[in-house]
Amino acid sequence: MLLSVLLAAVQTVSADTLFAPGFALLGEEIGPPTYIDQAPLFPQRPSFSMYASMPFPATGIPGVPIHELESSTVVGFTRAELDEALQRLETEKDDGSFPGAAVAIGRWDKTVVERGIGTLDGGLASPPVDPDYTIYDLASLTKVVATTTAVMLLVEDGLLELDAPVSTYLPTYWGDGREMITVRHLLAHTSGLPAWAETSARGDWNVALSKAMQAKLNSAPGERVEYSDVGFVILWAAAEAAYGGQLTELLDRRVFRPLEMNFTTFQPGENCIRCAPTSTTPGFRGVVHDPIARSLGGVAGNAGLFSTAHDLAKFAAMLVNGGQLNGVRILREETIQQFSRRQPGAGNRALGWETPDDFGSGAGGLRISRSAFGHTGFTGTSLWVDPERGTWTVLLSNRTYREGPNRMQAIRREINDRVATAVDRAVLDR
Repeated sequence: MLLSVLLAAVQTVSADTLFAPGFALLGEEIGPPTYIDQAPLFPQRPSFSMYASMPFPATGIPGVPIHELESSTVVGFTRAELDEALQRLETEKDDGSFPGAAVAIGRWDKTVVERGIGTLDGGLASPPVDPDYTIYDLASLTKVVATTTAVMLLVEDGLLELDAPVSTYLPTYWGDGREMITVRHLLAHTSGLPAWAETSARGDWNVALSKAMQAKLNSAPGERVEYSDVGFVILWAAAEAAYGGQLTELLDRRVFRPLEMNFTTFQPGENCIRCAPTSTTPGFRGVVHDPIARSLGGVAGNAGLFSTAHDLAKFAAMLVNGGQLNGVRILREETIQQFSRRQPGAGNRALGWETPDDFGSGAGGLRISRSAFGHTGFTGTSLWVDPERGTWTVLLSNRTYREGPNRMQAIRREINDRVATAVDRAVLDR
């Protein structure tokens, strides 16, 4: 019934229609959307606002979830290395790197660590971080958990082609070399678009998107790598045009609801008392920190998604298990392999994802396998998956809350190195 209502509502889309906060399609006429229902039907998630406005439940031990975790030794880790990783996070919290953090570590479909470190804002009355319930601004993890995943689904459904020009889906995206930019270029950050663009528009999302689409290229498409938030804003708009509807609906129906990622959403709002603030300035709790995403109303391809360590643990486990978890398939295994491979001429960039650099200076660390892939976020977030070992790590923090040392890359490297070493030593100890 709901599907038929949605289809009827969007049979004819005018040039002024907003498909999602932040995205009008700038005069293109869009035909009826195609809905692909390959996933089983799942019950509607309870209202996010209901969750977000509830007090933190009493869990007994601060920072420790009430649900059971798997034994690290049974799953194939040495516990000492994992404890060292947790101790590093405690030390960084004490040294002012962040007021709090949540971490989840696992192997295949088993979670062995979920831990909250510190509090939401470091204040005496601030609630302790809970890996199940504390909601973090994911910043650029949005690029992979939301935007890239949506593109993967649309590619599987035959609605989006990687080597098609973006103008195939956004016909007005043309001129000054823009017509040469492909979907693949946007995913690999080789489009030539700048890292950032001024998109402030006093709350007018159409104007903000228009400004992003008018950003001039710094180089020819395919010529070099330049990490671009603007590129992922354009990618989200192109994917929505290809889909014929809101990507937030697609992700909720095909990813978040099937995986029971109940605390994962855009725009949780300022009343989200479970959200960790990203600034001491009022208005940065439950509202995206990134200025481009803020100008687009909080829903954007480069930033804007919020989630918990517990939710992202399910997402990471799904990836390392070839696209399925607990009998529910989200993505095809070959799609994950395709998108996690380095692209020619793109350095260590895959499609949306990042791979470990050759010198161990990136977030992946030195010991993680060469087939690993992951991403980071400006607010102090990261997610890494190692398909060879079957391991994954999720680290969320609000390191931007107060001014202090930014040691996040070193912290991420150590966590990932400790996790890889924990598996390797467990193999040697057998």
